[in-house]
Amino acid sequence: MQPVGEFTRIDLAADIGLHLHRLPLFKTVRVDFCISEKLRPGRNTRLALISRLLERGTRTLPDLQSLNRFIDDLYGAHYYAEAERMGDFNYIHLCLEVADQQYLGAGAPDVLAHGMAFLNEILSAPAGDGVSFREDYLAQEKRVLSEIIADRFNDKIAYARRRCIEEMCRGEAIALSPLGDVADFPAIDGRALLHFQREILAANRLDVFISGDIDQEQARNLAVQLLNWQRDPGPTAGAEPVLHHRPTERQVFEYREVQQATLVAGYRTGVMYGDEDYPALVLLNLLLGGEGTSRLFKSLREEAGLCYYVASHIEPLSGLLFVVAGIGAEAYGRALDGIERELDILRQGRVDSGEIAAARKLLRAYLLGIGEDRDAHFRYRLRSALVGIDETPEAMWAAVEYVGGEDLARVARGLESDTVYMLHGGMRAEVAV
Repeated sequence: MQPVGEFTRIDLAADIGLHLHRLPLFKTVRVDFCISEKLRPGRNTRLALISRLLERGTRTLPDLQSLNRFIDDLYGAHYYAEAERMGDFNYIHLCLEVADQQYLGAGAPDVLAHGMAFLNEILSAPAGDGVSFREDYLAQEKRVLSEIIADRFNDKIAYARRRCIEEMCRGEAIALSPLGDVADFPAIDGRALLHFQREILAANRLDVFISGDIDQEQARNLAVQLLNWQRDPGPTAGAEPVLHHRPTERQVFEYREVQQATLVAGYRTGVMYGDEDYPALVLLNLLLGGEGTSRLFKSLREEAGLCYYVASHIEPLSGLLFVVAGIGAEAYGRALDGIERELDILRQGRVDSGEIAAARKLLRAYLLGIGEDRDAHFRYRLRSALVGIDETPEAMWAAVEYVGGEDLARVARGLESDTVYMLHGGMRAEVAV
C-alpha cells in the first residue's frame, strides 16, 4: 500500500506517464488526462477545437443531454475539457472528478471504473460516425471559439499580458495562443480533425494524474484500461529552447477605449526551470512583485501612489519575467523608473536578511501546501513531466533554503529588459515617456 500523501510517478510506456497522489483529504477521486506537444501554428487551433468537441459527447452519448445525464448518474461527477498552454507547450486537458467509492455505500456502481471507461470513449469514440466529428458540432464550436477569442479584451490585465508576450516573443512558440487562430478555421473539417486527433493520441506524450484515496495497483490498472489504443510514438521534441535576445529595449503602445492603462514590462532571465539558479529566480520574483507585501507594491502603490495594481510573475519553461501594473497613462515614465529602481536595488544586493527570510517563509508555506491543493499539485507535476524533471515541491523548498543575497543579486543582474508594452486610452502625446 502506498503511504498516505505520497506521490508516485510510473512510466507505463514511452511518453506515457502515470502520476499518483494518494490523498485522502477529499471525498472524491480526481483524474486529469493530458495530451501535450510544443506549440505550433495551425496545430494549436486544431487542439483548441478538439478540446471543445470532447465536451459534446461520445458515439453512445451523442448529445449534451445524454452526456450530462450520464455524468449526473455518476453521483454528481464533474467533467470538463480545455486546451491550455504551459510555457512553450500546448496540451488538451480532460478532468473528471467522481465520488470516492467508500462514501457511496453498499450496492453502488464502481463510479471510478465507469468514469475511466467514459474518458476512454470520449477520446477514442467522440460524437460522430467514427470517420468524422459531427460537422454541425464543429461549426458551433468554431463560432463559440471565435467569440471567446474576440472577448479576450474583456479582461484587460490578461489581454495586456498576452499582447506583451506576442510582441516580445514573435517567432517563438510561447507567442502562440492555446485558443488558436480563427484564420485557420476554413481549412478544418470534421474528417481531417478526427484524423488529427487519432494521430496525436497515437504519437504525442500522454500523462494521467490520479489524486485520491486510491492505491498504486488500482491506479495502474485503471490507467492501462484508459489507454488501450494503439500507440506509435513520434520523434522526441529535439533541441533545447533558445532564448532570443533583443539588442535594445522595445516599447509598444496600443490605444483602445479603456479608462485606465496597463503596463507590462518583459524581461529575459536567462534561467529556465531546472537550472541551478531557478530557486533563486523564484525567490527573487516573490521579493520583487510576487505577493501583496512585495517591493513593487510598497514603492509604486503604497508610497508613490502610481498604480492601483502591480505584480510580477515568471514563465518557468520560457525563461521570462513580467511586471504588470495598472496605471494612469501619465504615470508611464515614472512607473518604469520605479520598476528599474527596485531592480537596481536587487542587483546591488541591497536587501536585508529579514526581508529575504520573510519571503522564504511565504514561499515555504506555498510549496509545502501544494500537496493539499489538487489543481496546484497537478500543474506543478505536469510542468515537471513536460520537461522530464522529477522534482518535488519539498525538494524545491530545500533548494530555496540555501539561496542567499549574492544568489539573488546575481540572478537580478542577469535580467535583460526586452519589451515594454502599454495598453492605454489616451493619445500617444498624452503618454508621459
